Amino acid sequence: MKPTRVRTELRGAVAILTLDNPPVNCLDRPTRQALLAALEDAERNAAVTSVVLTGARNFSAGADLGEFDNGEGLAEPTLHLTITGYLDRMTKPVVAAIAGAALGGGLELALACHARIATSTATLGLPETTLGFMPGAGGTQRLPRAIGLERATSLILSGQAMTAAQTLDYGLISEIGAEPVVDAGMALADRLAAAGPLPRLRDVAMDEPLAEGYLAFARRSLEKRPTTTTGQLYAVRALTAAATMPFDQGLELELRLFRELFSSDDARVARYRFLAERQAGRVPGAPHPLTVRSVGVVGGGTMGRGIALAFLAASIPVRLIETTDDRADAARAGIASELERAVSRKRISADESAARLASLDVSTELEGLSDADLVVEAVFEDLAAKREVFRVLDAVTRADAILATNTSSLDVDQIGAATSRPSQVVGLHFFSPANVMPLVEVVQGVNTSPQTLATAVKVVARLRKTPVIAQVGDGFIGNRIMDQYVRQAMQLLRAGVTPEAIDRALERWGMAMGPFRVLDLVGNDIPWQARKARALGETARPEWAIADKLCELGWFGQKSGRGWYDYPAPGRTESNSELPGLLAEHVQLSQAMTPEEIVDHCILAMTNEASAVLREGIAARASDIDLVMVKGYGFPARFGGPLYYADELGLDRVLLVIRRFAEAIPSDFFWTPDPLLVELAGNRNTFTRGTQS
Repeated sequence: MKPTRVRTELRGAVAILTLDNPPVNCLDRPTRQALLAALEDAERNAAVTSVVLTGARNFSAGADLGEFDNGEGLAEPTLHLTITGYLDRMTKPVVAAIAGAALGGGLELALACHARIATSTATLGLPETTLGFMPGAGGTQRLPRAIGLERATSLILSGQAMTAAQTLDYGLISEIGAEPVVDAGMALADRLAAAGPLPRLRDVAMDEPLAEGYLAFARRSLEKRPTTTTGQLYAVRALTAAATMPFDQGLELELRLFRELFSSDDARVARYRFLAERQAGRVPGAPHPLTVRSVGVVGGGTMGRGIALAFLAASIPVRLIETTDDRADAARAGIASELERAVSRKRISADESAARLASLDVSTELEGLSDADLVVEAVFEDLAAKREVFRVLDAVTRADAILATNTSSLDVDQIGAATSRPSQVVGLHFFSPANVMPLVEVVQGVNTSPQTLATAVKVVARLRKTPVIAQVGDGFIGNRIMDQYVRQAMQLLRAGVTPEAIDRALERWGMAMGPFRVLDLVGNDIPWQARKARALGETARPEWAIADKLCELGWFGQKSGRGWYDYPAPGRTESNSELPGLLAEHVQLSQAMTPEEIVDHCILAMTNEASAVLREGIAARASDIDLVMVKGYGFPARFGGPLYYADELGLDRVLLVIRRFAEAIPSDFFWTPDPLLVELAGNRNTFTRGTQS
């Protein structure tokens, strides 16, 4: 039996229509069909004088983005014309009673109703431009008529959500109603039914004499920004139509622009990223997570401080442990300084900063973690040291506490084996700076229980970060792939290409920073120590010899004033005049290489290794890998990630290039194409979108 997507209930003369398409009431085609039928029934029913439209749990988060890839997104009945057009023609008032989220098409549906009411915790917004396209169901035409052109333009171009209080101030909603909001909606619907002509936003005159100049300025500003999307530029065109054309003409232009956009490359990759975030962190079986009320952090260095700040920002009290009083004082001072910086930049208020600092306790006694629900270890990257910390934590923490390691590459199973509770051990690999970076790899050990995993995922979500589940393996998802990217950059040095040329080519292609600038930023000694720890006495591969030599000379990067570049003063970067002599000792052959060839070497190295990560089950899905690389490592979002990018290039072409590299450097075992890549290319499949026709 198919679920009822829209439930109808008669309360006296009011028809209550409740959207019920869990979890967020997406307006997929079956829901749209049910909604239109329910509206038609209410309009025809002589016993009904008014309608309240609401949602179970949330009002509606808008369109099902997957439908724009399978052809259902604009199939009838469309929200864009059919449903909103029917609302415009109804003779009975329809009140949108909003609880939870009314986003995208959900807000456009509410805008087509005759009035709106919301709970104090509701959020309303049009986030389409953050997804590569623009509102297409009247949002650019009705929102300016509801709250004014300037406010509407700002909200549409930023994609930011509004609070209920903001929408009340702006005039978007009539009032803030108490729970259950349907009761207040019924009262408002009764008043509208008795008042006479129904208010419709389409009938509101646009009195904006400076509109064209304002929007022309907005367009010019957008055109100067490298991050501007086509969706934002198209939205300005639609907003201009709202200010200068009759409503129906503006609506027609909006829909035409929307149709152009939703099939564009920008919109497709944005939908891919959005759906990737929706899928990431799903735990099979959905076990009930534990509640985390207090957290311990072991280690007060850069990473430990960042982790503590992330939990404090989520209003979770933190006890941070350091080894000495001096180090404890330094950790507390560092956190206080970071909070002061946030206040000075107006990211938080002085009161919020004080509240967060009051929720921080810094100590040198691990026994102080006896009441913590979750403890995150953030000591230096050494397996023996981490195992010793976990052995002590096992003894001093509650039996039901979860123990997490922030290791970036070490074996979580070996760390968990130092305890009597390996089922409660999990990896939480934060990226630096931990309080800023939006991604956490949640590493599931072989003994990690589903409940522990679910709790870790929920905690990461509370921090407003994206959790991606990884299995145990050297470097997990991101660092393993980045190792091969950097290794190829080192191979290019041996072929006579300079660090500047490599960085320049990759940055122009779209990487946030080239590999050598990144190494100098994080410190060349960090991967050097990791290589030494993982080599276990084995001979290092020759491509790492140059990087090792830099570290032996003390050229650690920005923190030492010299690395792949020189740093004579803060904010200044110059070429390292001594580097060419060092490189000359390691160059095998000197060959000219175009920027495109440099990009192919480094980016397709990511793709080949990402294929292996997927094939080995370290990541559950291709989109998880792409999400990690975009959010954690600066892979350009417009290309979707190394696997999506390979699909767009065509796996046949990728395979051809990789085999050419293998022939050119037969000693480089890495350029053996991964078996999964070979299989998918041979079957005309892709990593991210299934079988191709």
